[in-house]
Amino acid sequence: MEYVMGIDLGTSSVKAVLMSRDGQVTQAAGREYPVMRPGAGCGEQDPLEWWAGTKEVIRRVMTRAGIRPEQIRAIGFSGQMHGLTALDSQGKPVMPAMIWQDQRSGKEGKEILELVRMKGLERELMNRPVAGMMICSLLWVKRNRPRLYQDMAHVLLPKDYIRYRLGGGFDTDETDAGGSLAFSVKDKRWCGQLLEALDIREDLFPAVRRPYDMVGKVTAEAARETGLVEGTLLAAGGADSAMQLTGNGIVEEETLCCNIGTASQILAVSKVPFYDRKLRTQTFCHSVPGLWYTQCGSLNGGNTLGWLKKDILRTEDSYEKLSDLAETVEPGSGGLLFLPYLAGERTPYEDPYARGAFLGLSLGHGQAHMVRSVMEGVAMNLRQCYDLFLDMGLVGHKSMVISGGGAGSRVWRQILADVFSLPVYRTTVREEACTGAAFMAAVALGWFSTAREAAESLVKREEEPARPIEGHWEIYEEMRERFAGGYEAVRFLNP
Repeated sequence: MEYVMGIDLGTSSVKAVLMSRDGQVTQAAGREYPVMRPGAGCGEQDPLEWWAGTKEVIRRVMTRAGIRPEQIRAIGFSGQMHGLTALDSQGKPVMPAMIWQDQRSGKEGKEILELVRMKGLERELMNRPVAGMMICSLLWVKRNRPRLYQDMAHVLLPKDYIRYRLGGGFDTDETDAGGSLAFSVKDKRWCGQLLEALDIREDLFPAVRRPYDMVGKVTAEAARETGLVEGTLLAAGGADSAMQLTGNGIVEEETLCCNIGTASQILAVSKVPFYDRKLRTQTFCHSVPGLWYTQCGSLNGGNTLGWLKKDILRTEDSYEKLSDLAETVEPGSGGLLFLPYLAGERTPYEDPYARGAFLGLSLGHGQAHMVRSVMEGVAMNLRQCYDLFLDMGLVGHKSMVISGGGAGSRVWRQILADVFSLPVYRTTVREEACTGAAFMAAVALGWFSTAREAAESLVKREEEPARPIEGHWEIYEEMRERFAGGYEAVRFLNP
């Protein structure tokens, strides 16, 4: 039996899956790593730690599957978006990677946004430059760490570093390049006009490929370190949100996608590149040719429940138990409202200084109310994001597919169904980004003609979704009004 492997370099862990030629995902393995915060606003990770984790999960997934390395024909990739991974002329990191959570480049983001508007580049980038995106972080380093900037020979997005270490070149792909904010999503090329205005060398940036293009082969050195066979083919892969869309089988316009991982996103597919003139949303290339997707990315999702569990409640209860506990509370959490802006916020407010809050606490509230209100707060924020889609004309959605860790919570799925008034499905795929990456390798090998064919052939939905419950919509509509006012009320109290 022949296999492809999909590797997803996430924010909190790296994962790998194996998919057989008949489309069966046979095994999965993962390894966690930390986000380093050496100072205010910092969000860094060590690329060498990424590589160590990747080597471990490659060996582990092959061992668990009981297959020989030569049975793996190709590898595809997925990864966290936006981050800056800077390498010297020898291909070694010159500094820790500044990931999407890094907020030090807030000033640079505002300056680049002004420049984009002045030069009329909105229609090129289709996205707002904000702290944590590659171009903003790169400008921050140029200004604040000039010696490190001078040492740079290449800048890569996170997943591209892993592929490079396995034997790829200095490449990226269309879906991930858009998240750098140095890329024309419309024309699918680096935005030379912006780079020239910022006095940033275009030769730092990698070649841009399609996500299903073959871009390298596993080297002898990488084979020794990973247990793979030298010469195993490497497909470009894509941004984690694009790979999740594909792994969830979302290759048409009528289905919304919601992801609740560390952060959270809501995504909609279109045949034309919609973009918000105020640049409050993000628009990126889909893995399927001729499709784009619009995304609202929140900096807060499962991280809020993790914070509540570990730092506030300090409980050893599993997330499943917390979800069961939340289900004992009626919709609306007894009037308790949670603003989920623990990591600042990107959409809809574009405010790195936004802060979270519980509003309406009383002696009648307990642990169950707090857990449910955190889940409801994340859903409320995602619904505000969806309202931007409606303003842009992205309408006609008939269902939602949810992925990420939050998808495992029955009550969270029901909250979303009630807040959006849509049936909310899970697919039978459990590692969506890894699976989407594996699809790219399968398409590159010719097992499928397109990513659309792979997704439509292999991705199945669970039969019974969470459906909106009569009466819950009215409760959440009233809560939405309070939620919208909460941000403004708290903003003036923030330090």
